[in-house]
Amino acid sequence: MDERLPWHQNLWQQFQQRRNADRMPHALLLAGPAGLGKGLFARRLARALLCETPTAEGEACGQCRSCQLFQASTHPDYRVVQPEEDKKLGESAPLAGDAGETSGKRKKSKVIKIEQIRDLCTFLSYTPQYGGYKIALLEPADRLNLNAANSLLKTLEEPPGNSLLLLVTAQPARLPATVRSRCQRISFERPPIAVAVPWLAAHITQSKDDVEPEVLLNNAGGSPLIALTYADGERWRRRRELVERYDQVLAGQTDPVRVAEDWMQGDLAENLRWLIGWHTDLIRLKMNSNPSRLSNPDLGSMLWRWADRRAAHTLFKRLDAAVRLHTLCTTTQVNTQWLLEVFFSDGADER
Repeated sequence: MDERLPWHQNLWQQFQQRRNADRMPHALLLAGPAGLGKGLFARRLARALLCETPTAEGEACGQCRSCQLFQASTHPDYRVVQPEEDKKLGESAPLAGDAGETSGKRKKSKVIKIEQIRDLCTFLSYTPQYGGYKIALLEPADRLNLNAANSLLKTLEEPPGNSLLLLVTAQPARLPATVRSRCQRISFERPPIAVAVPWLAAHITQSKDDVEPEVLLNNAGGSPLIALTYADGERWRRRRELVERYDQVLAGQTDPVRVAEDWMQGDLAENLRWLIGWHTDLIRLKMNSNPSRLSNPDLGSMLWRWADRRAAHTLFKRLDAAVRLHTLCTTTQVNTQWLLEVFFSDGADER
């Protein structure tokens, strides 16, 4: 995918102004909602800073030795640090965990460990082989475990010359305040509809399950890259299967335990984001018979039926429960299937 996303243009220009004014920081925190291309922006930035003959707009030339090495993932002055499986789970708890347990069995969390940060600090201490920057990308940075975050803090306080740390995260609050305060922040925001929809329309592969780009974007909470993944016909059909199963639960026509097993399949975090979106639309319908927008307009008749049969306080309660369910299942070590069973059983009881 092209790194030059249209909603990045202003942020790129602001960074180039900072670079031209010789006000480059030693650490940048690239933060904002998921699905906005923060990692793409970070890689674009790293490649441009390492380029031997950048363009007038500050872009990498794509032809020099440095650009070729970067493209081949072999540049000696660039390092990417990503989470690894934590085999000693519990000794050094992550700042943000994995989806948790399934069927009562504990899953090993993936974190950025202290050994990785120590290796990174050693890498940054070496003289750049090409005489420019030493750049490290941490993605997602919120997966630093506590010991790793403390080790990184020492480097942030006394950074080696010509080094740049790029910390990418959709959940900056999970980083220690001491780490956040030592980084200059680049904040990413969801683009306007007028920018996102044309880009999405141009990147959707046409299929028999054609869905309007704006519908995809609404379902993705306004994040174009997430919306693009929804354009996959199989994933869109999976969404339809899940909503129909949930409809059966609410009508008392199926076993909540079996539905929980079904919902465990595939991307659980994505499944739960859809669940939150449906309940958000239910509140909109309950508060206004003609809401200005729905995130799931294609499910309108089903949502109307759900909203009509439940009191407002019940709908708010279910939305809160869906949000808690997503948070617990994606950030803590829990028995996710049991939580799903409880959620669906409660929904059946409230019909």
